[in-house]
Amino acid sequence: EQDFLDNLFTWFESRTAPATPGELPALLSRPGVSERITEIGVRYIVWVDGNSEKVDGGGGMSCAVGPGSGGCFGFVWWDTASVYEANIWDLQKARSVGAVSADASGMSYVPALLVPVPLIARTQNAACKGVAEQLGGFFSEDRSL
Repeated sequence: EQDFLDNLFTWFESRTAPATPGELPALLSRPGVSERITEIGVRYIVWVDGNSEKVDGGGGMSCAVGPGSGGCFGFVWWDTASVYEANIWDLQKARSVGAVSADASGMSYVPALLVPVPLIARTQNAACKGVAEQLGGFFSEDRSL
């Protein structure tokens, strides 16, 4: 990634880089960009976008500390949803050649009887793994892109 950014300096500098996949064609049409990409041998850009957010939750917990002891009592829960998408751009053809997406949801809990014990749903990890597996399949298929 750093080599790519260094080789395409100023076009992928943070203030000039495309902010959305739809801006890639305009960037590729600038003088010198396509030629430089061809020189360094990059064929595809994979644009990953998404987020994880808390969608619901409830419960309550109380903690106290006194002389020589302390503890918590309660139960807190929340639902999290993660949605990620990857757009695959063929730089030789200057167009999108595919997209994959994955989502995951889960409920996290924190029960406490003296000590809080967080049981966190790893929705972001699951969604990212789903996108990665689909990308692996996309690039391993025999395609005439």
